[in-house]
Amino acid sequence: MAAIFAVNATACVPPTRVGPDRQEQSWSTFLGAPGHDVSAAESLNPDPRPVWKTVVGRAVRGEAAIGESVIAVGVVDRNVVLLDRATGQIFWRAHMPGTIHGGPLLDADRLYVATEASPEGRVVALRLRDGRTVWTRNSGSVVAPLAFDGAELFTGTETGLVLRLDPDQGSVVWRRQLSGAVRAAPVVTPDGLVVATTNDTVYLLDRATGAITTKLATPGTILAGPAYGQHRVYAGTTAGHILALDLPALTVAWDRTAGDGVLGAPALVHDTVFALTRAGVLWLIPASRPADAVSHALGIVARAGPTPTASGVLVGSVSGEVLLVDRADGAVLWRAKLDGPIEEAPIVRDRTLVVIGGRGDIHTYR
Repeated sequence: MAAIFAVNATACVPPTRVGPDRQEQSWSTFLGAPGHDVSAAESLNPDPRPVWKTVVGRAVRGEAAIGESVIAVGVVDRNVVLLDRATGQIFWRAHMPGTIHGGPLLDADRLYVATEASPEGRVVALRLRDGRTVWTRNSGSVVAPLAFDGAELFTGTETGLVLRLDPDQGSVVWRRQLSGAVRAAPVVTPDGLVVATTNDTVYLLDRATGAITTKLATPGTILAGPAYGQHRVYAGTTAGHILALDLPALTVAWDRTAGDGVLGAPALVHDTVFALTRAGVLWLIPASRPADAVSHALGIVARAGPTPTASGVLVGSVSGEVLLVDRADGAVLWRAKLDGPIEEAPIVRDRTLVVIGGRGDIHTYR
C-alpha cells in the first residue's frame, strides 16, 4: 500500500522542464501596453472553442504576462508558474517569499514579481529559462502591479512607499513616501511616474529623483492602473467616476459619472475610452468628446476591466461568465462559463483568448 501511494504521489508532481532562454515579445507593463489596448487589433473566431485548460494552484493573483511562446502567472500558493502558451504544459514553478498579488512582468530573459509582507515584501527578478532568482530586494508589502519601461522598474507598497529599482541589480535608486496605500499599477509616462493611492490622491513623481511634481485629489479611490495615451491618463474610481487627467499639470480634462464604482482598469483605443462598472455597465467615451459617451448594461457584476478587440469588447464577471459584446449596441456575440470569479481582464494574442478563472485555472480559446 505504501508503495502504491508513493507511485501515485510521484505521478501527481508535474515534471520541471526548461523554458525558453528569452522572449522577443515582452510583457513589460501592466496589461501589456500603456493604453491597455494590447488586444485592440486582434480578432476572434465567431464561436471560439476551448484549446486547453491548466490548473496552476489554488488561485491566480494578478494579470498574466504573455510572451510569444510562454504565459507567466503568480499563484496564491506563493509560486510563479511558467507555462507553454501553445499547450498549457508547465515549464517550472518558482517558490516566492510571500504571496503574489500584482502578477509578473516579462522582459526578454527574465521575470519581475513582487510579494506582500511575509514578514517583509520583496521584489524579485527570476531567470525566464528556469525560474532561478537573479536578485531579490526588500521593499515592504506590495499588492499593486509593478511598473517597468525597459530601463526603470518601479513599485509601490501598502504603506505608500514608492521605490525606483535598478532592473539589472535590484539596487534602490530612490524612495518616496506618499500618503495612503498603493493598490493600482503605477504608470510610467514621459512626464513622470503617475501613482494613485487609497488616500484618494494621484501623484506625479519625477522619474529621476522621486520628487513630487504635483498631486490631485480624486472623487473616490483608484484601484486599477490608469490607461495612458498622448500626455493624458484615464482612470476609474470606486465612487463611480471616469476621469481624464492631463499631464504634466495633472488637471482634470473631464469627469464622467458612471453610476457605480469602476474597479477594473479602463482601456484606451485610438480616441475611445472603455470602462466597465461594478454593476456591469460598459462605457465607451470619446476622449475628445466625452459628452457623446454611450453605455450598455450587460447584466453582470464585474471587478475586471474590459478588453477591446477588433471583434468586440470582452468582459468577465464575478460569477465566471466571459462575454464578447458588440460595441455598437451591447449585444452579446459569444459567451463562456468558467468557475468564478474572473478578476483580471481577458487577453487576446495571435487570435487566442486567454482567461484566468477563479480556482487557479487558466483557459485558452480559439
